[in-house]
Amino acid sequence: MPKVDYYKILGIERTASAEDIKKAYYYLVKKYHPDKNPQSMDKYLLVCEAYKILGNLDNRLEYAISLYEEVWNDFEINNKELKQIFKQNDEKKSKRNGY
Repeated sequence: MPKVDYYKILGIERTASAEDIKKAYYYLVKKYHPDKNPQSMDKYLLVCEAYKILGNLDNRLEYAISLYEEVWNDFEINNKELKQIFKQNDEKKSKRNGY
């Protein structure tokens, strides 16, 4: 299951500074605050969750590691599939060439 992209929620780059994260958070909290816009409660909660993770350096580091682990796991799965395909291809060539 893909993780939520908190950077995308806040509209910032992955290399954003703590100051940029805070600015984006304050802007979006004001925009989606339930007192101003009751229909946007879900967006408001997502923004708060994103800031809870990205606003704290330790949480941000854990989140970044988990994102890379997910990408690496996907790579390993695809790599195993590719190895199996190459193995099958080599076996077919060996049979064709009489090895």
